[in-house]
Amino acid sequence: MGIGPYTVRSNVRRGPYATLTLEGRVEPSEPGQFYMVRGDWGADPLLGRPLSILSDDPSRGLLRFLLKVFGEGSRRLHALEPGQKVHGLGPLGRPFPRAAAEGGGKPVLVGGGVGVPPLVYLGQAFAREGRPFTFLQGARTKGDLLCLEELAALGVQPEVTTEDGSEGERGLVTAPLQRAIEMAAPVVYACGPEGMLKAVASLCRGRVPSYLSLEARMGCGYGVCLGCVVPVVREGVRSYERVCREGPVFEGEVVEWP
Repeated sequence: MGIGPYTVRSNVRRGPYATLTLEGRVEPSEPGQFYMVRGDWGADPLLGRPLSILSDDPSRGLLRFLLKVFGEGSRRLHALEPGQKVHGLGPLGRPFPRAAAEGGGKPVLVGGGVGVPPLVYLGQAFAREGRPFTFLQGARTKGDLLCLEELAALGVQPEVTTEDGSEGERGLVTAPLQRAIEMAAPVVYACGPEGMLKAVASLCRGRVPSYLSLEARMGCGYGVCLGCVVPVVREGVRSYERVCREGPVFEGEVVEWP
């Protein structure tokens, strides 16, 4: 885990989204891990914001994230300019278990919103290993589709759904996921809004293993503040686990959804 000042190398904004590239000391990471990032803006807001890694290059000291404005902290990260300093802590959390995809068949990656970047990172890892995969992306509208250039660079054409029908199939991403499961997908990896993940877990339960990266508000990012706990049921026993420490990736069948 690295703690460090980082310099903003670039910050490419598109509406409420921004692709933020930082330069500094970068520890090797795994797909699904994240950093706690905050700007050098004093005590308000005090806490960093959890950002999933889109890609990293430790040899060049580069980190890339894709973020969306949700509140004051993310708004300030969105507004960062090249040359400014930020504080970062990471990589943190439990990554996607790539070994679950071994044994044949094409793993299915399902992303929505800012849940897409960690799955692109996972896809990059599969591509390096020579493992083909299926990528499904759901969005409200065409303008919310993310990382299409990164996927194209991998030679991947994602199956797209939009709620308004402005791009791809009209409807929810669960429709192509249902078809993929029926075609014997060996494993499903997903990240996105809670409603989407709940639906993915329901579709996969008892049929195919699923690994879901949960989104949560976090205080510290390393398990001390207990601000990001979620209920889980393991072997019939209900307990709480920390998204930042035991997650953010959980087996879909253990999460107790509201």
